[in-house]
Amino acid sequence: MNSVLQALLHAPPLRNYFLGDRHNRYLCPRQTPMRRRSAEANDKAACLACDLDEIYSAAFSGERTPYSPAKFLYSWWQHASNLASYEQQDAHEFFISILDHIHENIKDDQHKSHAQGHGDCCIAHRVFSGILRSDVTCTHCGFTSTTFEPCMDISLDLDAGYNDSLGVANPKLHVRNGERSSGGTNTKVSTLMRCLERFTRAERLDAEQKFFCERCKERQESLKQMSIRRLPLVSCFHIKRFEHSSVKKMSRKVDHCLQFPFSLDMAPYLSSSILRSRFGNRIFPSEASDADSVSEFSSEFEIFAVITHSGKLEAGHYVTYLRLNNHWYKCDDAWVTRVEEHTVRTSQAYMLFYVQKTLYYKACERATAV
Repeated sequence: MNSVLQALLHAPPLRNYFLGDRHNRYLCPRQTPMRRRSAEANDKAACLACDLDEIYSAAFSGERTPYSPAKFLYSWWQHASNLASYEQQDAHEFFISILDHIHENIKDDQHKSHAQGHGDCCIAHRVFSGILRSDVTCTHCGFTSTTFEPCMDISLDLDAGYNDSLGVANPKLHVRNGERSSGGTNTKVSTLMRCLERFTRAERLDAEQKFFCERCKERQESLKQMSIRRLPLVSCFHIKRFEHSSVKKMSRKVDHCLQFPFSLDMAPYLSSSILRSRFGNRIFPSEASDADSVSEFSSEFEIFAVITHSGKLEAGHYVTYLRLNNHWYKCDDAWVTRVEEHTVRTSQAYMLFYVQKTLYYKACERATAV
């Protein structure tokens, strides 16, 4: 909980929202005096956004003593009863759960669209929600079926190109020259860019995954390719370090090193770029006039938080590294210490948080009296 809350507290758009008093816990409709009369009703009215507002106030008050978010934990347990225990839980699962329940709290009060992924329904979606594009192409006739789905983060497989203990490349993967890990025996190294390339690379679906081609009128073998139709203000990348195989009946943690840049250009992974590489410079009216189309100016991102996991599958510890004013700080529960850049680069990254370098603000449609 601490590791994820540190990342949320320092996500610039989310921080500005709460510190700008956009969700005042004293004025929240879910915390009316009538509801306060009954303890039972108050439990049902628990609002994670209100508790998060309280954490922001405490974290940025200037007080140096550690803050214990016990009230926030209790409220979250009411929303996520399946995770309400003292057993070890996953930071990524906690992150998604928090955003989902902030969405549930705020969109009800603001009477926004209930549709998951609606860009303006709540602050959680305005900051973290993007849209993925999935193209499934029939290998027989070339017909392509396109679908879009919202996402709050992108989960990436670790793509280790070399195994130094064997001294050979993995034949299943396309590896660039010069990316071989150096030094250390039995060291596997991947890069965030190669993981993203793998995520957006066309892959042949298995025979049992044949899709029904509308043109052929029967199930055919196909190619599937993912791309990013719309980028969020804050991009979160979840690295799949925990593998579970029902076939081998085993689970394990993947300890491969991950190299990641502090500045990231997401343009190569956008739908517009992938369509151009596939079809050339043909203009697609649906994409050109799409309100969700991404400007190339907003594809540049800067890292601001890294959540790491140390230990094994059954027992471990989460730590957050924060980038503030070009300095890195290690947030390890109640201890915050300054660290060197090298410490962050060599850490075992589990979740990476990037924010757009340039944020464009749209004027409010309604004038507000001051």
